[in-house]
Amino acid sequence: MSLAAGYRLVSIDRDRGAEMLEVDSWAFTGDFAPGEAEDWLAAIPFDRARAMEIADPGRGPLGELAAVNSSYTFRMAVPGGEHVPVAGLTFVGVHTGHRRRGLLRAMMADHLADARRRGEVASALYAAESEIYQRFGYGLAAQQLTLRVPRRADLREVAGADALTVRLERLSLERHGRVMRTVQARLARPGTMTLESDYALQARFCDPVSDHRDSERLRIAIVEDGDEPVAYAILRRKADFGDDSMPSGKVTVQQHAALTPAATHRLWSVLADIDLMATVHAAPFAVDDALVHMLVDLRSAAPRLRDNLWLRLVDVPAALTARSYVTPVDVVVRVEDPLFPDNAGPWRITTRDGEGHVEDAHGAEPHVVIGIQELSAAYLGGASVEALASAGLVEERRPGAVRALAAALGWVQAPVCNLFF
Repeated sequence: MSLAAGYRLVSIDRDRGAEMLEVDSWAFTGDFAPGEAEDWLAAIPFDRARAMEIADPGRGPLGELAAVNSSYTFRMAVPGGEHVPVAGLTFVGVHTGHRRRGLLRAMMADHLADARRRGEVASALYAAESEIYQRFGYGLAAQQLTLRVPRRADLREVAGADALTVRLERLSLERHGRVMRTVQARLARPGTMTLESDYALQARFCDPVSDHRDSERLRIAIVEDGDEPVAYAILRRKADFGDDSMPSGKVTVQQHAALTPAATHRLWSVLADIDLMATVHAAPFAVDDALVHMLVDLRSAAPRLRDNLWLRLVDVPAALTARSYVTPVDVVVRVEDPLFPDNAGPWRITTRDGEGHVEDAHGAEPHVVIGIQELSAAYLGGASVEALASAGLVEERRPGAVRALAAALGWVQAPVCNLFF
């Protein structure tokens, strides 16, 4: 990896947190509101924070930060329910005055190499600008729906929902951290993340002033089956009475999870019937989320589709071995990865009873040639290899090999990540 001339890569800790926030305020446009810096700093995983520091006075004051990033330590569910270690890239920013000098490229190479050294099979992120990260091999691995559920929306009946209890409380790390960790650890939908890392958990409770200037601080709804949490949603309300003095408030749900159909039904029955509120604006939902099928009138919820999780595999054989497969396959795949040439293979992928076996097929002619971006997009079952091939992005060298690989890599649930980071 070659560094941008005049800069050096450094690790930073919380003592340099204000400098990190200053760079991000330039990168994302806008100042932090008075008194909210501590909220943002609490959400930064400083155990993995990195920066590009000015090393040449011709670039600016020596030691000043020009670009920053960090990453959360996550375990992500993959097809079959196993959880694999991944790096959740976050707080990436290049100061406006230092753009077009290769700083982001140097930081990304450093981040991906670090993830691989830590034994993580992939890096994941939410993209402010989706075209940026495709340059580094990230593929769109999951899409999400945003819903605007009207008050008292009709839901189809689900057995056992009425027997569950619901608590609505002000959000508190001390009281609710265990609830989130418990529910997240039991989610098996591909793309969902556990909250074993203290930094990742703390970020769930970040509530900066700018997010609630005209609304309340964060609340939580918890659904319980006896003493066991089976669903939760983090929300805030905003009152509005409009020009006609009629209540038309809005509930915004920024994170949610449910373990059973009954828990899903109970959670959204309560959220969609809060006094003085007219709508519930909520995301992210998988495209096949249970609520999509429970809503009697899906149109009334105005579903909108957008990108969710971007994924970049850094250890191809480890990643492919960790997940399960729907159908049998025996195919030789060559992966094109300019950053990690040893990911290229070729790899012989065989599956038996749902388990995948990946072995070096050195010297064998590949049946499929696929780029790391496309393989990363298909990894969670959210993008079809055959669809990517139909777009000219995957090359088939043995007739039928693409379809066989696409069928094996598909999954019974659409992926989604329910934690924004």
